[in-house]
Amino acid sequence: MKLYYIANARMPAEKAYAIQIAKMCEAFVEAGVDVTLVVPRRATPGALREYYGLRTGVPLLYLPALGSLYRRGRVGFLLSSLVFMLGYVLYLGVKRLRGERFVAYSVDMDTFSFVPLALFLPRPFVEMHGPKPSTLLTRFFFRRARIIATNTLIADSIAKTFGTKSDRLQVEPNGVDASVLETIVSKEAAREKLGLPADAPFALYAGRFYGWKELGILSEASRISPLPIAVVGGTQGEFERVTGASAERLQFFGECAPQDVPLWLAAADVLLVLGSTRNESSSRYTTPMKVYEYFAARRPVVAAATPALQSFIPTDAVTWYEPDNAGSLCAAIAQAQHADTARALAEARAHTWQHRAERILTFIHAHGN
Repeated sequence: MKLYYIANARMPAEKAYAIQIAKMCEAFVEAGVDVTLVVPRRATPGALREYYGLRTGVPLLYLPALGSLYRRGRVGFLLSSLVFMLGYVLYLGVKRLRGERFVAYSVDMDTFSFVPLALFLPRPFVEMHGPKPSTLLTRFFFRRARIIATNTLIADSIAKTFGTKSDRLQVEPNGVDASVLETIVSKEAAREKLGLPADAPFALYAGRFYGWKELGILSEASRISPLPIAVVGGTQGEFERVTGASAERLQFFGECAPQDVPLWLAAADVLLVLGSTRNESSSRYTTPMKVYEYFAARRPVVAAATPALQSFIPTDAVTWYEPDNAGSLCAAIAQAQHADTARALAEARAHTWQHRAERILTFIHAHGN
């Protein structure tokens, strides 16, 4: 099977979306698919294999784009995206005119760049990481497309908004690399490698700092938590700028390379997945990759009881806390310290990138172009 993965995204990049795209392309390649990742020329070209430590190479096609305009506000982003859209339409259109058979696969980096796929392909496949507004273009697109949604709430929203039938929707949360399951080290070994005290327990939040995550709860919880709370993903200054809250009681270890994240997770006593009802994306539509990375680390996990997280995390895989309630978070940390991790580990094994790619390919074959 030939598959063109179309993404209006900067690649390579350090952000979670880029890691997810790279890992899915790797998983498709390992499943025997002939993949070409098609992206706009927004960054210095680079080999994904070296950048992300992939096991396989991923052919990468850069199409012309007004790369310098992507960060120049809404108009700049729109103009740059339109140039990229025109580029991939022409590229795939020529392939189709020459008789090449292929699958077009995309991801919703915005609300519109995937729409042209439905103009000349009967069944494009697109990952949806959030709900979409109903417009003339999106209504046309969703009448033809097959959708992979990352949680059931997103799938339900698309079905309700566009009348998409259930047989054209598949729910697939994100995944974890199988190698992480095989190479996780003991807490003692991880702390030794990281230069951390062997006898200093801590709860860990790993992730980048964005306002919609409502990370201020960590500052509040740090004053009463039964364990010190550590943060990997940025500096204290960055955290305080985003949250507007003092973070003096939190421990910051800065950013780390994606390949070092499992080591930090293994070093922790409890791992934290946050969520907030104050933000719709956080409450209903986020499906963080870190969940399965946490599960693979074989450490107890505390998670916010938001509709988004509860839509794909089994009830008995984590210790839940009431969203936006620092006292509840701290109580859950205390409860979780000696929790059994067997259920969570089983979830990680079922949701590797490889298994995810295999299930998506089965869906594609069932709805072949």
